[in-house]
Amino acid sequence: MAMISVIISRKAIPIYLWIIILVVTSLGCSQKVDPSFEQGKKIYENYCVACHGSNGGGVLYRKSALNNSALVLGEPDKVIIVILYGREGAGTMPGWRETLNDQEVAAVATYIRQAWSNRADAITPAMVTEIWKKGEKRFSTAGPMAGPIIP
Repeated sequence: MAMISVIISRKAIPIYLWIIILVVTSLGCSQKVDPSFEQGKKIYENYCVACHGSNGGGVLYRKSALNNSALVLGEPDKVIIVILYGREGAGTMPGWRETLNDQEVAAVATYIRQAWSNRADAITPAMVTEIWKKGEKRFSTAGPMAGPIIP
């Protein structure tokens, strides 16, 4: 009789482990998706995917890869500046300061910094506002491509 209870106990261990895993993940121990990430994904799909691709790898004729990009994964200010003011040079990109508000810029910046294999901190609307304040003093607003050239 004792042998039967040992066999049942050993078979029950995997079931207990699954129950523990389910309980722990349902209690919020799993990774949560920031709501701004989802908003950023929608913005990316509407405005960015044509040049940067659905997987962030860019398109063949442009230097527009975002996945594993040093610029995207680096200083948050640089990503915000490029989204707001655009980029000229090898990877020309229009600025979106006339189209997107601070929350939307933060959301799309967060998305590209956390999508695919990228793992960088989120961007907040307050960070974008701060760049706006500095940018108005430093950058021309003479056209859609006005702004800094960031290597």
